[in-house]
Amino acid sequence: MSRSLSNSPSDSEQSQPHDELDSPPRYSDQLPLPATLASDETEWSSVSLECYDLPQPGETPKLCFDHYAIAVTLGQGFQFDWQIDGIANGQTQRQMLFHGGMSLVPMQHNHWGAWDRPHEGFAISLKPELLTRDAAELLAIDQVELLPQEPLYDPLILQIGLALKADLESHRPGGKLYAETMATALAVHLLRNYSAHSHKPIHHSGGLSPKQLKWVTDYINDHLDQELSLDKLAAIAQLSVYHFCRSFKRSTGLTPHQYVIQQRVERAKRLLKDGKMGISEVAVACGFTHQSHLNRHFKRLTGVTPKKFSKS
Repeated sequence: MSRSLSNSPSDSEQSQPHDELDSPPRYSDQLPLPATLASDETEWSSVSLECYDLPQPGETPKLCFDHYAIAVTLGQGFQFDWQIDGIANGQTQRQMLFHGGMSLVPMQHNHWGAWDRPHEGFAISLKPELLTRDAAELLAIDQVELLPQEPLYDPLILQIGLALKADLESHRPGGKLYAETMATALAVHLLRNYSAHSHKPIHHSGGLSPKQLKWVTDYINDHLDQELSLDKLAAIAQLSVYHFCRSFKRSTGLTPHQYVIQQRVERAKRLLKDGKMGISEVAVACGFTHQSHLNRHFKRLTGVTPKKFSKS
């Protein structure tokens, strides 16, 4: 339960909305210390994630972003004082936040927060273009308006955030395709549960046609050694990203990312048996960013390491 307070940041602490939509500002830029880990916008285009570790009490200036932001608490709880436009007339509220607690802030909403003890967490930023695209595809609307929320606990947002965090900590073995898949799932969840617009979703039944499936799988297999994009695969199938993901899984039983990993491992098996390349060369030829990524996925899918497989 939130409790109203009288304190608030001064006008001099207020910041203006960020001008650039194509490169969301770093959430950690507004914190006392830089991010301990942050995604690279050249690899994750529609979503960014930053991890932070705050060793003492503190507060942000008053912020207003041109993107959608979610800050998630991990580990130790803390007392959280906060303000956001659209809730309690912008008055300061107070409540305890524990592991998994999060603040969901729509774009163009002034907000502020303060904490009374050390804590850590991560922040997710979503480009507005991503939600606009998914709103048009999912709800047939051309405007997006997410409602401001009191700090909340949402298991799916936490799960997606932790999955992105784990990928980032492992030097992005999933690549752009994995991040785009997670970002799309997160955007759809936000639109379904926190949108100001209540519209009946557009349903797209069935999987890909045999022709569509062949187009996509042929492209994947011809470009396994390259970075694959969800937007590109959806365009080949002549579907929206959202409907492509659903249709592809109905047809194959796998997400596009899972299918790509499976095909990369299958190619690695053939190259290892051929014996003309070293394991590190095989990793590159199959589109894995590091040999360690090949090792992990190969053992997960086959039960043995590439080295052991090549000697069998």
